Amino acid sequence: MDRIKESFDNLPIAACFFDKNGVVRLINRRMLAIANWLRKGGIQSLAEMQSALHSPPANVRCLDPRLWIYRFPDGKALRFAQEQITTKAGVRYTQITAADVTELIRKQNQLKAENAKLAEVNERLRLLLVQMPEIIREEETLAMKLRVHDDIGHSILAARRVLLQHTDLTEIRANAALWEQSISVLYRSSQITAQSEPLETAKKRAEELGVSVLLTGNEPQRQWIRALSALAICECAANCVRHADGTELYVFFLQKPDCTEISLTNNGAVPKEKITEGGGLSMLRQRIEEAGGKMEVWSSPRFQLMLSLPEQEEAVHESDDR
Repeated sequence: MDRIKESFDNLPIAACFFDKNGVVRLINRRMLAIANWLRKGGIQSLAEMQSALHSPPANVRCLDPRLWIYRFPDGKALRFAQEQITTKAGVRYTQITAADVTELIRKQNQLKAENAKLAEVNERLRLLLVQMPEIIREEETLAMKLRVHDDIGHSILAARRVLLQHTDLTEIRANAALWEQSISVLYRSSQITAQSEPLETAKKRAEELGVSVLLTGNEPQRQWIRALSALAICECAANCVRHADGTELYVFFLQKPDCTEISLTNNGAVPKEKITEGGGLSMLRQRIEEAGGKMEVWSSPRFQLMLSLPEQEEAVHESDDR
């Protein structure tokens, strides 16, 4: 009998049996400890057990009344179950067990939290898809503004140069055509493409403004780096005329194992204050950073624009080098 009681006490679940009158006939140590938590002084009958589970004390929290799951003071979650059993002799007992479902509840809560995060991500993706057309329109608008900025700025500076040189009427009319082209910017592309030689095109555009471009160092071989360098040359040439009254732009290329550095300076007046990036420089910075590069601007001791472009180009540029 003692061995049976010892085996019963060592069961992995808490268990107790009530006879047909509801009196406790057998209870193991695990259930005895639980009974003391459920009711001060312990539980002596089935009615007391059912009452305690229906209205548990303050230190026992019911997690799921339908499944009879409770959180006890030691932090464990237990699920209770009631079952009618009949012995071979025909004697009927009511069995109540309590299984430890702490780990199951923890994983269930973890799953709920992960599902909540997943739902949040899905909602963000849904909103992103809804906003995608607007985002694309904004990017297209930004690209158009950049083209307008480049063309209109170039035409204004070229026209000013022509007028200051007191050029004859024929050449003034010829340059006026540039204005017409700029106004109809949506009908032509002013971007420096892979089909043209970017650096040569940039030098010609600068010369139209009265700025000579002097290239030194080892010119980059990758087409996308040459194209971004050309954009920087065009912007710096325009700013050289507009803000510094300069006539020469110095571009130095330095090849490093992991990147290409490009330094741009001019012979114009030294900036009187810290340079504030306007539309042109801001858009240039955006293009440089989208390519995985860096851009720095100094105003002292003289104007200098420094670009650093990685040797390993971003995927968006890989097709340019093929």
